[in-house]
Amino acid sequence: MTIADNKTTICALCTPPGLGSVSIVRISGDNALTISEKIFSKKLKKPRYFYYGQFLNGKTMIDEGLCVFFNKPHSFTGEDVIEYHLHGGKQVSTEILKILENKGAVIASPGEFSYRAYMNGKIDLLKAEAISDIINSDSQASLSNSIMNYSGNFNKKFNNIKDLSIELLAEIESRVDFPEEDIPLIENKKIYNLFDKIELKLKSIIQSYDKGVVLKNGLRVLILGPPNAGKSTMFNSFLENEKAIVSNEPGTTRDTLEYSILYNGLKLIFLDTAGIRSTTNKIEKIGIDKALKEVEFADLVLLINDISIKDNKIIENNIKSILKKLKKVPRGTIILVNNKIDLIDEKNLKEKLDFLKSFASNEKVQSINISALDSNNSNEVMNKIVSGFSNIAESNPESVMTNERQKNLTTNALEALYKAKELYTRKVPLEIVSIDIRSLLNIMSEITGEISNNDIYDVIFAKFCIGK
Repeated sequence: MTIADNKTTICALCTPPGLGSVSIVRISGDNALTISEKIFSKKLKKPRYFYYGQFLNGKTMIDEGLCVFFNKPHSFTGEDVIEYHLHGGKQVSTEILKILENKGAVIASPGEFSYRAYMNGKIDLLKAEAISDIINSDSQASLSNSIMNYSGNFNKKFNNIKDLSIELLAEIESRVDFPEEDIPLIENKKIYNLFDKIELKLKSIIQSYDKGVVLKNGLRVLILGPPNAGKSTMFNSFLENEKAIVSNEPGTTRDTLEYSILYNGLKLIFLDTAGIRSTTNKIEKIGIDKALKEVEFADLVLLINDISIKDNKIIENNIKSILKKLKKVPRGTIILVNNKIDLIDEKNLKEKLDFLKSFASNEKVQSINISALDSNNSNEVMNKIVSGFSNIAESNPESVMTNERQKNLTTNALEALYKAKELYTRKVPLEIVSIDIRSLLNIMSEITGEISNNDIYDVIFAKFCIGK
């Protein structure tokens, strides 16, 4: 996308290509109305009014349908915008786009309509990124958060930090001409209070990012365990589908299988993996290595344990050897799933569970006892999985950060604040302290897009679909 060029009239298909009942073609720019009236059979006299007519190439009719005109600045882009509502299918919209190009329009790049909306002050950068998140949402929780961010919830948080930072800068700069030691104690306390308030708010936003990533991308649940512990049975139970081969022969699963489902509004991504054990089989070893590499990207690990094994020492060695390989799960926890409780009597089950309590005593290892063959148990495990994330799967008035660009900039803002506070504490000349506070304000403006940074626009808007 040539983001510097905002003068051409652009066009694009803004519904998914392919078979369907309706296709919508959008045109935006100074010449949108002039170009459209060369194609559509009726004059678009009234804005925001649907006209029914023919779409023509010269005297040849291409289609019949609806046409609506949004006059500037009362449109999504802030420019004159025309929408054609055509019959669905690839060929009709392709022909219309060719005609529009012949009449002087240019095919839009991904995100170019949203970019023009941003450049014309219709949306800020946070709202633009929220639009992309809305389009790409694939769970109720993700959509709810994206809508909250689009409605301005997140913008309010950054604007609040900006207002406090301006107040802090005013307090500092109003005393530039006075020696630091002459600042009254009560005013000094006010300045530190502002530093602390801004720090708390920045940290809160940054800390929400880990939850936001799960909400946006889904919760990655890695299923690990020794061979024949019931991993694939558990995997199939979650999906309610026979996706993984289940066999009594050890080492059946060699590659990592990945499928996602929606559960209570949250996207869950399950990964079935090769059984973890010592082996000389090269292919099986590759599968085990792949399974362990997935730990780095997991939010949660289900460690499946075959509790029906008679020798407790074998159970202990299986669990300890895998826990040793796990080291740590970056963003989540480990749940020890004691499987096959249906294969042992009540007395032996109690003895084994008492024996296993020592493994679950670690705060990072929880436990649950099930029979993977019983489909009712899968919901019990699912509830255990989402329990730590239920607050983000529900309708929550607090929006969370899901965008890496915003997170990196917010982290930079916090570092600028720390530096300013440290300089102030050391009684460095106040004009130097103010430099870092101004840096904090500049970062805030870069987050919302008030400060122009053309280098990032291509990256941001290129992630949008064409026609948006």
